[in-house]
Amino acid sequence: MKIDINKIDEGRFVIREKIDYEYVKQLAQSLLEDGQWDPIIVRPKEGGRYELISGHYRLKAAKEAGLKEIEATVRDLTDEEADILSLKTNILRLEMTVREQGRVLSRMMERYGWSQAELARRLNVSTNWIRRRLRVALELHEEVAKALDGGEIGFQVASIIGGIPIDRQPEFLKIILKKGVTDHTEAGILRRQFLNDTIFTIGYQDRDIESFIDVLKRNKIELVADIRYSAESQYKPDFSGSVLKRELERNNIKYEHFPEFGIPYIIQNPYKEGALTYECLKQWYIWHIKTETNFDEFVAHIKKSGKVALMCMERYAKPMGSQQYACHRDILADLILRYKPEDPLLRFEKRIDL
Repeated sequence: MKIDINKIDEGRFVIREKIDYEYVKQLAQSLLEDGQWDPIIVRPKEGGRYELISGHYRLKAAKEAGLKEIEATVRDLTDEEADILSLKTNILRLEMTVREQGRVLSRMMERYGWSQAELARRLNVSTNWIRRRLRVALELHEEVAKALDGGEIGFQVASIIGGIPIDRQPEFLKIILKKGVTDHTEAGILRRQFLNDTIFTIGYQDRDIESFIDVLKRNKIELVADIRYSAESQYKPDFSGSVLKRELERNNIKYEHFPEFGIPYIIQNPYKEGALTYECLKQWYIWHIKTETNFDEFVAHIKKSGKVALMCMERYAKPMGSQQYACHRDILADLILRYKPEDPLLRFEKRIDL
């Protein structure tokens, strides 16, 4: 049916945040030349008036074209039904940016007390669809939002960035732009690597295999990097390389042995017996790493492997309690922290001794 344009009021729940007036003019010209293809949707109000539910651009274009009437479908809807229909039709017509969608979704959840799952059910979309739009609407740093609005990054990549603490998002955005990343899967891999900024260390002395694995699982360790010179342990057979590897893999934790980062017994024993100072040990070990190992490759490998713990025998990395000497993992962990390659994704920023 045709309705007098002057009897139609804007909807109670504002969907559009910005109006593309150039598009309004183009649509007005189309209405004059081709006529109206789709009716707008309204609901009746008191006094013979109507409230607009769907068709904001078409109504503005009709006014711009100087039309007196517009084709409309009249629906008797509750407030809740009107809001859902308004959002659905705008989404289907792609008349909203994803950030606009997210802000409207947030307002609807707040207004009706709906969860993400409930709103997803009502809109016939997935919960993930809702979650990602809420993220880019509410959880983006202004620099990331600007990059999204300006077309420097796409919605899916912006959603990946939104999963990073807001104060670190600009740093990750620079990495994404520098690498020219447009694929969300690749962005997700890089985000995981970016957030993996803590190097862990652990020793098994005074621990049984069950408590050792429990500590790893509680800290979500994904790779145990064994830096003992020899992976065999007569003192604790459960921590011999092949046995330890089997037990860790049963708990979905990877194990790798890096003997080149161990200290030979000919150096270890004099240090533990007091014939070699810690400073001498440290200087030798640093020299060994620089000349006898591929340190850059090692750091890149563990950085890309998820949360990693450097493992050796000593219970503590530094002298503590009855343990009167330091473990060489203390030196290696500090070297890794001080290592600042050009690629920020290969840097560790924090250390935790387990």
